[in-house]
Amino acid sequence: MKKLLAALLLLPATLTIAGELSADTRQIVEMPPEVKSMFLKNMRGHMESLDLIIAALADNDLTEAAAIAEAGMGAGHGKKRQCEDENGGKDKHQQSKHQGKGFGKFMPKEMKMMGMELHIAANEFADIAREGDMGEAYKSLRNISASCVACHQSFQVK
Repeated sequence: MKKLLAALLLLPATLTIAGELSADTRQIVEMPPEVKSMFLKNMRGHMESLDLIIAALADNDLTEAAAIAEAGMGAGHGKKRQCEDENGGKDKHQQSKHQGKGFGKFMPKEMKMMGMELHIAANEFADIAREGDMGEAYKSLRNISASCVACHQSFQVK
């Protein structure tokens, strides 16, 4: 009888937790299929870079970890125009031939800001890693992963 009573008392809490786990409250970001494919490939590239950074840290190679962070996720990693908006963040007189080809024009402002936070965190990690303190590098790596988590918890690309 006590077990039944305890189970009945826990049932509402269990259902509430289950409901919270199943409810996806992320903002949906619509992208055309070809843009979505490019965007997701880019995100998988960031995950691969993060994995390679962790591997370099496991090998005590801070120089390699720094290089991977800059090349794969840093603000200057060569893919800036993909994240740009309709006019590439430039005025009409400075627009490049790449205008409108990136996925940035489909991203909400907050999502773009989170992306920039990732790129900045990657550059900061690289600077810290090059200083040679493994503990500080790991602390800085946390900022990269926190940027990923925040964005993935906030947005869903469809």
